[in-house]
Amino acid sequence: MDINSSQNGNGRLRESLRTVQALDGRWRFLLDPEDRHLEAPPASSAYSDEIRVPGSWEEQGFGSPPAGSAIDTWTKKLEYEGAAWYSLEFALEEPAENAENEENAEKAEKDAEKRGDAKVRRRLVIAGARWTTALWANGQRIGEEDSLSVEHVYDVTEAIAAGTNRIDIRVDNRMRLPLAESHIHTRHTATAWGGITGGVRLETTPATGIGRAVWTPDAEAGSFRCRASLTGMVEPGAGPLTLELELRDEAGRTVGATSADLAPGAKEVLLECALGAEAERWSDVSPRLYEAVLRLRSGSGSDGGVLDETSERVGLRSFRAEGRRLLLNGRPVLLRGYVDCCIFPLTGYPVWDKEHYARQFRIAKEHGFNHVRLHSWNAPEPFWEAADEAGMLVQTELPHWTMNVYSPRSAVPDPDVHDFLRRELRRIVERLNRHPSFVLLSMGNELADDNGHDALNELVRLARSLDPTRLYTDNTGFGQLPEGDREGDFYVQSLNWHVPLRTEEIAMPATNRDMSAVASLTAKPVLGHEHAQFAMYVRPSEKSKYTGVLRPSWLETIEETLSARGLLGRVDEFVEASGSHLVRSLQEAVERVRRTPGAAGFQLLDIRDFPGQGHATTGILDVFWDAKGIVSPERFRRWNDDSVLLMECGARTAFAGEPIEARFLLSHYGSEACLGGWIRWSLSEGDRVHASGALELKPVPRGELGRAGDVRIATPADGAHAWTLRAELVTEGRTVANEWRFWSFPRPALLSFRSEGLGNVWTSSPAVKTAIPDAIVERNADFSAKDHPRLRDVRLVVAERLTTNLLQYVVDGGSMWLLATESELYDKVGTKYLPVFWNYLMFSGQAGGTMGLVANRHASLGDFPHDGRSDWQWYHLVNGMPAVCLDSVPHVKPIVEPVDNFNRAKRLAYAFEANVGRGRLYVSSFAFTRPEDLKRPENSYLFGRIARYLASSDFRPEARMTVGDVLGLFQLRGIHTFM
Repeated sequence: MDINSSQNGNGRLRESLRTVQALDGRWRFLLDPEDRHLEAPPASSAYSDEIRVPGSWEEQGFGSPPAGSAIDTWTKKLEYEGAAWYSLEFALEEPAENAENEENAEKAEKDAEKRGDAKVRRRLVIAGARWTTALWANGQRIGEEDSLSVEHVYDVTEAIAAGTNRIDIRVDNRMRLPLAESHIHTRHTATAWGGITGGVRLETTPATGIGRAVWTPDAEAGSFRCRASLTGMVEPGAGPLTLELELRDEAGRTVGATSADLAPGAKEVLLECALGAEAERWSDVSPRLYEAVLRLRSGSGSDGGVLDETSERVGLRSFRAEGRRLLLNGRPVLLRGYVDCCIFPLTGYPVWDKEHYARQFRIAKEHGFNHVRLHSWNAPEPFWEAADEAGMLVQTELPHWTMNVYSPRSAVPDPDVHDFLRRELRRIVERLNRHPSFVLLSMGNELADDNGHDALNELVRLARSLDPTRLYTDNTGFGQLPEGDREGDFYVQSLNWHVPLRTEEIAMPATNRDMSAVASLTAKPVLGHEHAQFAMYVRPSEKSKYTGVLRPSWLETIEETLSARGLLGRVDEFVEASGSHLVRSLQEAVERVRRTPGAAGFQLLDIRDFPGQGHATTGILDVFWDAKGIVSPERFRRWNDDSVLLMECGARTAFAGEPIEARFLLSHYGSEACLGGWIRWSLSEGDRVHASGALELKPVPRGELGRAGDVRIATPADGAHAWTLRAELVTEGRTVANEWRFWSFPRPALLSFRSEGLGNVWTSSPAVKTAIPDAIVERNADFSAKDHPRLRDVRLVVAERLTTNLLQYVVDGGSMWLLATESELYDKVGTKYLPVFWNYLMFSGQAGGTMGLVANRHASLGDFPHDGRSDWQWYHLVNGMPAVCLDSVPHVKPIVEPVDNFNRAKRLAYAFEANVGRGRLYVSSFAFTRPEDLKRPENSYLFGRIARYLASSDFRPEARMTVGDVLGLFQLRGIHTFM
């Protein structure tokens, strides 16, 4: 809105020089599914309905229920794809000049008459329409617009005049080009919505006036450069014109001013305004804005009449790349970002509500984020206003996500698509110029093969020529590094799977790893593309929030499955368990980026859940920006703030009596030029401090990774313990703190069952000898039911395979521990420690489809330290191991239970027990079958706890399985199968 404007009773915004008349309200309306009125508007009598502007068709009851119900995303309650017509008659009055400006207005009008100019220019602006609009004004066809990224603007100077006017607008929401996966209208996010959702307005400006202003801030010099174009031209012989620039601070004080006289025939003028030593820079920490007032006068000096006056808010900031670093106002900045996928669960389209975006930025800032990427879309103007005020650093993108235009490298792009994207690029760069929050632009999401494409390079070069103050890249996510001839000021590459990195290794218990293998492949800044993508359990309670045009149809099939499985009553437990697992995994994935020298930042996918592609529950917030209760903002900021303490270690577990070894680091991007001091640390078990100390951290320059040295903390020589290592850097005015979990376990006492009077252990698994040296190791065939095992005092059988003779032994009253391996399971379910990547419906072939574990208190686990949830002491026990599916024996309760993904919802176990015949069976699928497995502190200790339990009188299962139940779970090998 321009300065000094006010709104009168009929929705008209008035100024002495400019007016903006809002045309929102009730319009006549007609759906045209058969394109009967393709060439011209319908007659007035043909309009059969009314509709509200702004608003979508669907939310006002237009459309039909869809034929199907999506299982992988939400479903619109109503939908309509095709053309629709809007019609409005309205009165336009010429603006009356107020007394204060009457003299200037008369002088300006006389000067305009001398130049032969019309008195005014008029533009009709249609906000929030996809995809195509066409405009008729008083029966005259004005034109057609097709932008998905900015408002549709029409010049109606010659068609609309004072008095009564009629405008007709045709909106067509069908896909014009093969760009259906862009998040501005894919069914998984913003849906194929239709309507005019941002409103319609008529802007009236002086004919000879101020056109587009292009701002080039120079933060280091504390000055602005403004290149302003003129509407109308200064004709030779006409009186002089002067363009003035006044900069006002947020208190309304004038802090800078300059002016320039316009030469005859001038089409634009360049102004430079220095703010001096007191200039306030815009940044993610201090988003200071100036009001820039441009004033066009007839004549020289302040005595001239004002022909035009406008204002807009601008920020004094610079953003550039220097090597692998990004510099904001000359200072290194780390982009701590998330991806905004155009998710609007109530409307199904991007809202035009500034407070909506202000709220999301407040929440993001509370969690430590300073950056947001718009995935294959550009947001409405209220988003950018809110981003400017909040200090968010934004990457926007062309509305493009498909591999079939610019891939492979030899492909000739569809000329219609390429021309459209070229126009969109121009429109975005021009429209967003004044917004300091706009710092990065990509040509789209995942567009290119390994070597990029010449046409994408062309678009990057075009963008640079339009506005060299921003940074550009050829596409987000795809293409390999080194970049070869790919054009880009920065690159957004996956740190999840870009070779040589692997998705399964994005977070591990050892924290002495980083992402240098990818970040070092280029000399330019690298951002982590769609980082982490860990999923947690679904929350059916969210469905009550869907009060708009969408229903969470993906949830219907999930609830049906959970109900049939008898798992609805456990949803809260699974949400808590998987949510804590997501947070613990996410901490390490983010800290791994921050341990990477030269990494420019990351873009999480997402801080919110993603409603499509199987419904990806990857967020710490739901799609409504509400917290899930799995992590507080304060805890999240420990590892997602401008400056963060980090920890390097080679392992999270140690043998009792051996030291826990770690190194503290500081990733510093705070306001201090250098940050150092003493890091105070403690190792605690619960509330009891076991050890503490301090390390000096030498001052770390901003943008650097500093190391404070090593700590080596002895652990008790006995007992199993869970430790929390806390570190805190306290400096004047701030505290930087973080914490991590460690465990120590007694060294494996070699189990001597015979010498302890526990009888013999018989096994066909050679690895068991590592832990039980007096175990009898034989071939399966040598264990014969004919020679009753009790004659040899066999107390426990440990086997990797189920054979007939072993099953006979159990039925006859023996005790067996079956070390379940993948090859021996009928319904094998692969698992990994990390949660599901994205979701199972979209990536069903991924290694592991589970979401953490629930460890119940059980005698077989002994005093193995755990809090009932996944943590890093479980990593080497379960990563890559199979889970046993218990769907066929629902009465058997798992001891340690992987949480299966909610789409499949199998009942799984890493460990369980049951009575079979007169005997007892214990099954586990932990990593116990290789000698190297049993060399780890956690593995060897848990193996010993289970073994002692099974040899004790405490081994008394409650559940019972039939022989058929057992044979339904495990492959039966004949007696002579393994000779």
